[in-house]
Amino acid sequence: MDFYYLVIFFASVLGVSLIPGPSTFIAFAHGAAHGWYRSTFTAFGNCTASVLQATAASAGLGVVITSSASLFALIKLIGAAYLVYVGYQMWRSAASRVSMTSGEHEQSAKATKLFGGGFTVAISNPKAIAFFTALFPQFLSANGNSWAQLSIMVVLVGLGSFSVAMLYGCLGAWVRGLELSKAVMRRVYKTTGLLFVASGFGLAVSRSS
Repeated sequence: MDFYYLVIFFASVLGVSLIPGPSTFIAFAHGAAHGWYRSTFTAFGNCTASVLQATAASAGLGVVITSSASLFALIKLIGAAYLVYVGYQMWRSAASRVSMTSGEHEQSAKATKLFGGGFTVAISNPKAIAFFTALFPQFLSANGNSWAQLSIMVVLVGLGSFSVAMLYGCLGAWVRGLELSKAVMRRVYKTTGLLFVASGFGLAVSRSS
């Protein structure tokens, strides 16, 4: 694969990843609650999920999932229910999140919990596999080793997802650093929770294509 096409592929991945969605919402929320450093664990969770989804698409699993309407719908509904649950929990815990001190936030933010949050939110969206299944063939060159090309693209997907998650995590940390009033921060957390709920319902009613 030519370097020119790699740049276009990476730009495509970044462009899609930058669009606000559940993965960016969770990175922002963790950055706002725990700071940019702790949000790196969230970004690693997001990155791991994206790499697994891209690998599944490369291995042909994406075709199996997207070709089975019932299987795709089941996975999609489970993911949608999880997003609604996360949004509800974030909405309900907004007051307690704001009332905690910075030290308490740091102690409560276990790396495994942050990683798990980023991973689960990202992996819960089967449309990502459908996207990679449609995207990868557009950049494969008949002259090169297809597995080598797919491996490079999977690595670029991981790099892109990690970079974007960190960007939103740093944005959340920046908002945290503004030392806004507790009332404003409660609105931030509640709004983020509502965005999760909206994303869940949006995923539930969306089509597979």
